Amino acid sequence: MLDWLIVGNGVVGATTACLLADAGFSVAVLDSLERVPAMPEDWDLRTYSLTPASRRILSAIGVWPLLDAQRIAPYARMAVWEAAHGAQIDFDAGRLAQPALGYILEQSCLLRAVQAGLSARPRIARYTGTVASLEQTAESATLTLASGQRLQARALVACDGPDSPLRQLAGMGCEVQAYPQQAVIANVETGAPHDFIARQCFLAEGPLAFLPLPDPRRCSIVWSMSPAAAEATLAQDDAAFTAALGRAFDHRLGPVLSTSARLAFPLRRQHAPTYSEGRVVLVGDAAHVVHPLAGQGLNLGLLDAAVLAERANAAGPAGLESPAPLFRRYERQRRGEVLAMLAATDGLNRLFLYHAPWAGWLRSAGLALTQRLAPMKQLLMAHAMGDLGDLPQVARLQAASNVHS
Repeated sequence: MLDWLIVGNGVVGATTACLLADAGFSVAVLDSLERVPAMPEDWDLRTYSLTPASRRILSAIGVWPLLDAQRIAPYARMAVWEAAHGAQIDFDAGRLAQPALGYILEQSCLLRAVQAGLSARPRIARYTGTVASLEQTAESATLTLASGQRLQARALVACDGPDSPLRQLAGMGCEVQAYPQQAVIANVETGAPHDFIARQCFLAEGPLAFLPLPDPRRCSIVWSMSPAAAEATLAQDDAAFTAALGRAFDHRLGPVLSTSARLAFPLRRQHAPTYSEGRVVLVGDAAHVVHPLAGQGLNLGLLDAAVLAERANAAGPAGLESPAPLFRRYERQRRGEVLAMLAATDGLNRLFLYHAPWAGWLRSAGLALTQRLAPMKQLLMAHAMGDLGDLPQVARLQAASNVHS
């Protein structure tokens, strides 16, 4: 019988599997599809902003060196401003003596690397199929797949996304709040180079981010707006879209010269009241979903994976005889951090959507004050880089003295 069965073989699921296997457990992963992501000819529409803490986790399992360095865009500076009043705050990793605030990576690039990390661990069993039913006993949990195959383990990890079928089969609820927004994503070419600075502008309907890609004049954009505006934006031809995008961004990088195809997806806030039930534990999007304005969704999931593996390693094989205490320790360490991020992203989004005159003054004054207070800026930067909080050992700054940009 397996020690751990990971359901979901995306970035967080694969990372969880590698960490647990490296701790000496028997591990298998189950996914509904074969993970062989192809690298796009151009730039992938879906990108992640990874913190230095996430880089340390991926380095610890040997995945970071497997990434194509030519497709990683490190950024050491960030500019955030409010369109209506022009107040701006700037962050610089150099003030914390660090080489980068974060790294922009394409989803396909990262998926290929974590799958290579799995392949480098032949003892991790891999299965493909969809879950049909779950049975839990005092000794184990058994998944029956749609094919009829049965998989048994002492603990199951739900890494199968925000709509997690495993979470539902375990009878675990989830609090969901839909935002009145959709995110439009695209890759664009700009008239001026981005200089590897991440930029975000808060507009009346939501934030607009220009994230640097390795090409000095290409950015990945994430534009939050109302569903009606998103539908209209997708219907625009490229010329109309690039013109509107340039105006919204106040032409901070000159004219927007060209664009890729565009996609839109709805935004929501989501949090599970409990992270475990019986022998099933939730990790990543199965447990929580945050607004993308801070780019922290994947980073939260990777920290979940690292904390669970660290707690499991400390408990040892005996901890799986009755995993409830192990799961409680994992949840206690992660819940507070996740709730703080949910509150911060939700509060910022709501504050910038509120159109009363006093709200505009408050936003402008808050940004201006933070820009002037160096200690506050440094604290915010450390949080954004994943360097504060109750971190697992593998994600801590001193754990990666051999990691360089």
